[in-house]
Amino acid sequence: MVVTNTLEKDLRREDSYHQKWLHDECWVASLKYSSQLNKNINNKDLTNLCHSIYGQYMNELHSRNMPVKNKNYIQIWLTMINSVNKGNHSRMAIKLLHQTNIQHHS
Repeated sequence: MVVTNTLEKDLRREDSYHQKWLHDECWVASLKYSSQLNKNINNKDLTNLCHSIYGQYMNELHSRNMPVKNKNYIQIWLTMINSVNKGNHSRMAIKLLHQTNIQHHS
């Protein structure tokens, strides 16, 4: 009984560690791509640049089999894309995206 409980606890702990690692890796990737956006914030074709970099970010997550459903690191990108599509303060949306990524990384 004790051995079984210990094994189950170890498996739960390992699963929990793996889930946290996945979560952290997704935030690291998000920071990488938001940094690219932030460096090019004065680009004349900001809308296309945002869509392109968002596509690259999503492609990396999918290629690495990272979770994307109902995740905060996806929601902040979608919020930025929606703001850019509406033409509402695109640069501020990118700065907010990048600042959020920095805060999650530290």
